Amino acid sequence: MTVPGSSGVGAAGATPTAAGSPVGGRADAAREGVISAFVLGWHVAELFHANLPRSARRRPASSDKLAGIGELDPLSQARLLLAQVQADLERAWRFNDTGRPPPDLDPVRSLLEAEVRQPGELQGAVAELHHQLLVTLTAADFRLGKAYGLGRALAETILLPDARDPHTFEQAFARHRLANLLGWLADLKSAFPPHAAEAVRGSLQAWAAWSEAPTLLLAGHPRTPQPRPVDWGAAADRESVTRTLHRQGQLWRAILSGEKDGVDLLSTDDYLLAADQLLGHLRRLAFGLLRRFWIATVVVAAILAAALVTMFTVRATSPVLAAALTAAGAIGLSWKGAASGMTRVLAQAQRPLWESELDVSVANAVTTMPWERRAAKDP
Repeated sequence: MTVPGSSGVGAAGATPTAAGSPVGGRADAAREGVISAFVLGWHVAELFHANLPRSARRRPASSDKLAGIGELDPLSQARLLLAQVQADLERAWRFNDTGRPPPDLDPVRSLLEAEVRQPGELQGAVAELHHQLLVTLTAADFRLGKAYGLGRALAETILLPDARDPHTFEQAFARHRLANLLGWLADLKSAFPPHAAEAVRGSLQAWAAWSEAPTLLLAGHPRTPQPRPVDWGAAADRESVTRTLHRQGQLWRAILSGEKDGVDLLSTDDYLLAADQLLGHLRRLAFGLLRRFWIATVVVAAILAAALVTMFTVRATSPVLAAALTAAGAIGLSWKGAASGMTRVLAQAQRPLWESELDVSVANAVTTMPWERRAAKDP
């Protein structure tokens, strides 16, 4: 289970908004609704998969220091998750205009407060809550239902894999399941913060490729890390994979919820690489336009050359020279207009190409892969 509250909007208690975008207007309201529903789905999934004891016995508190969220006992973590679900639900329901009241959280709350609970009892109550949320949010606005489903599915992508059973990683990143996630992210791209959806799409594909041949990056090779196959029988390897996947999920949630702006992850080198890629695209586009109109380009160049030869090497009469100059001027103006049109095309393409390169850079920056854990005795 990921540590609840370690990332995501619900943990901070702030209204989820896209990073850097002003609040107000229909587009901003739709974005807030989508992000609220996404975080709600994530927290409901965490609550469903919470590993609770059957009794209400609590872990003894340490007298040496104050406990952090990750040090809370499982029952306290589950109660915290329910509080986050309630806060998420209140925010998401502001964008539900069906008039229906929000689902009742009391059945789940009563189980968390009970002294004894039966195995699977809490999961059953959360599953019923999930069903009500999915149906009601989808009926209110298909984007809310899809965002809620995305939050649930993306959270389970990091909650379901178990390093003791490597096959679970293949299931979590199976082609059909990945296709659904990628499709939902593409559909909701404009409702999430800039670069967030495309970055998570790229990161998911990187993890899907990793799941087909799991490896660990070797410590001590920061520039050109050499991977080795994961030894699933080694506890250190299993822990490294589990920790990294959970951290990856926190990053996915952070940039999709707007808690972290994707471009804040980029370094100067990332921008330089993106700019270099952009210039390469523009160069290929310019050459492509010239090749497409190569006949006109060759004709114009030939006529201009002929005009220049006529003016400087041929003893022409004044009328002939004037005609040549007139033709050269007309051709020059025509070519100037064509060049101006090509410049406008390149200018129009520059912005989306730059945004696309930033998508790739943020995807690379947000993706974290498992590293080999070094023993304490290693230097």
